[in-house]
Amino acid sequence: MITILGEDLNFDKTQAVKMATPFGGGVARWGTICGAVVGGSMGLGFCFGATRGEDKESRDKTYAKVQQIIQDFEKEFGTIQCKDLIHLNLRDPADRKKFQEMNLRQRCAQFVARNVENVRKLLEEKKT
Repeated sequence: MITILGEDLNFDKTQAVKMATPFGGGVARWGTICGAVVGGSMGLGFCFGATRGEDKESRDKTYAKVQQIIQDFEKEFGTIQCKDLIHLNLRDPADRKKFQEMNLRQRCAQFVARNVENVRKLLEEKKT
């Protein structure tokens, strides 16, 4: 997610890949928030985020945009929780094997692709 948006936002792909490393499997295979949602949030923060703690206007604008992608993701997929999206516990080696056997990486790619579309719509607002 963040590697794709990195191209849109002109930051180094190698750095983006490194930053995104822990987000797989709902953050380090923990099954929590989907990495596509985290990556999209990071992209929106990069574009709209505050550069100073007291910059309430930028923070609030960023929060509103991230809340929008979360709402859109939940509406389309029913949840933002990885474990509920793929119905596996990726901390369990047997479930990681099932993930591979069931080719669920393709399912995750669908989450990423859809969220990229949603985030890009919000990024377009920056250009106008």
